[in-house]
Amino acid sequence: MEELHNWKRWIGSDESGKGDYFGPLVVAGVYINQECRCKLLEMGITDGKKISNKQIKKHAEWMWNNYEDHIVVEQVMPDEYNSMLDKLKKRGENSSRILANLHIKVIETLAKQHQVHNALVDKFPYNDLKHLLTKPDIEIKLETNAERDVAVAAASIIARDEFLSGIEILSKEFDIQLPRGATHVIDVGKEFIKSHGENMLNNVAKTHFKTTKSVLS
Repeated sequence: MEELHNWKRWIGSDESGKGDYFGPLVVAGVYINQECRCKLLEMGITDGKKISNKQIKKHAEWMWNNYEDHIVVEQVMPDEYNSMLDKLKKRGENSSRILANLHIKVIETLAKQHQVHNALVDKFPYNDLKHLLTKPDIEIKLETNAERDVAVAAASIIARDEFLSGIEILSKEFDIQLPRGATHVIDVGKEFIKSHGENMLNNVAKTHFKTTKSVLS
């Protein structure tokens, strides 16, 4: 893990599902102090994109069992996501605003719970998170590849685990295995529409993706 700051207590937040056609958008935040920092490093917590789904689940379960009060998750399922995005587009905004709002929610919740004033976020296309804060005493640092930090790495694991659970819930609900990612999803999208109808796609997919045109063609 790299030192991206000199904070002793801080929040890391990261998302999962942003680039996945099917499934929810999830943002997780993890509060870190020196005691749990050492424990997380001992456990080998690292960027969730670099480890298997089996390891994701194992690490996430360990963190929930040992540091539940250090974790906050915000999850938006596709039907709510699509509805939110429709409203934002009318105001000239895009999906980055949904992501920004979720990051702010987890950061402010953890900041209030633990009286902490610093947060590190994996950088995404929304530069001014500060103006969304209701608590101006929180410092937010956006950093590219912030998973190099143990708090953001931990958040990436929690977010990915919640995303995997969310897409599995939808797969069971609609009796079809929804794939992860944004490639090789068109055939499953077409199969879904055959079984459930075009109007139900909104319940499992982020329909603003260009993929939707191919699914509906």
